[in-house]
Amino acid sequence: MPGMSPASRIRRRTTVAALTAAMLVTGLSTPVAAAPNLPELPGSGGEAQAPPIDESFYDTSTVTAGAPGTILRTAHANTAPMPAELDYPLPSSVTKVLYSTTDMHGNAIPVSGYLVEPSVAWSGAGERPTVVIGRGTVGQGDKCAPSRNWPVDDQADPFSSGRLVNLEGIYDWVFAAAGVRVFVTDYVGMGTPGMHTYMNRAEQAHAMLDGARAARNLSGGNGKVAFYGHSQGGGASAAAVESAAAYAPDLDIAAAYASAPPADLDAVQRGIDGSDLVGAIGFTINGLNARYPELDSILGEQLNEAGAETLGALADMCTNEITEAYGYQTTSQWTRGGRSLDETLQDLPAGQRAMNDQFIGNGVPVAPTMIVSGRHDLNVDYGQARQLAQNWCSNGGQVFYQDDVLPRIDTYNHFAQAVSGAPFGVGFILAMFNGAPAHGACINGVDAPAATVPGSDLVSIDIPDTGSAQVNRF
Repeated sequence: MPGMSPASRIRRRTTVAALTAAMLVTGLSTPVAAAPNLPELPGSGGEAQAPPIDESFYDTSTVTAGAPGTILRTAHANTAPMPAELDYPLPSSVTKVLYSTTDMHGNAIPVSGYLVEPSVAWSGAGERPTVVIGRGTVGQGDKCAPSRNWPVDDQADPFSSGRLVNLEGIYDWVFAAAGVRVFVTDYVGMGTPGMHTYMNRAEQAHAMLDGARAARNLSGGNGKVAFYGHSQGGGASAAAVESAAAYAPDLDIAAAYASAPPADLDAVQRGIDGSDLVGAIGFTINGLNARYPELDSILGEQLNEAGAETLGALADMCTNEITEAYGYQTTSQWTRGGRSLDETLQDLPAGQRAMNDQFIGNGVPVAPTMIVSGRHDLNVDYGQARQLAQNWCSNGGQVFYQDDVLPRIDTYNHFAQAVSGAPFGVGFILAMFNGAPAHGACINGVDAPAATVPGSDLVSIDIPDTGSAQVNRF
């Protein structure tokens, strides 16, 4: 808007986006954390009819994956319209991308995603930077992939489709409106053939890091890079910034933002067993079975008929579908001996090894990283995310830890944190792109003075009184 400074525009846009999403999601009567099916909107006639997806784009039979970040195929896709309240200067199209990455065993494989090239200039320091975004848990089926859904390819909006997690697509435009190039990965096996290896630490890290390389190869730019994500995306962002030194030392990484990161899958699975999001445990098991053949056969012997059928069905489901089909079941209902799947994994040496491989926090992030975790998050355990910050700080990392600012909102907090944490994450990443010093790292940002958190001047939401003025050093 005329007369507004860049900081004011970012404040307004992130706040409007947050409030728009928050008002919509908190008005629902079902658990938002798992992106439930929405009631029919007046005059909607139920699920909106969207144009069919061009499946040939995702056909990998005619391409050969190469060096990490190699571009295998591109296609233009239209952008979907935004609500009138959001005044983003949107590009008219994005570029869908099929690019090369590597699996956990070092094999070159194709993965899909999309690139948003901003329609406005970058007014910050240096070349136009790139943020790689990992979405929260959208599902395991190919149909759930970000590049197959809103806000691209004229697909139905999240309310009409019931895939509410796709609201995270708003933040593609938040960054693009600031002149930041955006790359969104579909992760391995989602969108493309094969099993989506949900919460596989190495493969989510590789998909994010190679997404940055793919963006560089497509744009010709060589600016700074950051990683951004909530929930599954928070884990992917954390894994990427922890893995970058060994896997992608060629990238100039400025920052990472990890909201509700599942760093310790054991803790997360224990927390969601019996919840609306219990089906996500099945996503994890399916992904582990695809990469650990020895586990697949042993674990298969522990499943009863219902368990085997459930895992098979989950492989093609989106998050809104699993809550309706399996919400509030327990995984002990899926095993022969009545033990939970997490307990069963811990009983098996192969299961222990597979789960230990996914742990995030043994290394150190290569760039300043903000972690946000919510005390009232019922889906991703609060303590293990805070422990990630403590582990990284102990290992010498530069970490800004932030308690989520929201009070308890029934069962909505996990999804709502994608909204409430975003202004902090966006402001932090923009500040680090502009070379802000990482003073105050490893101090709990919610208790410390706001000035200690880079980018806090861009945050325009009120932080409730926590009842504590203590500064917590990790």
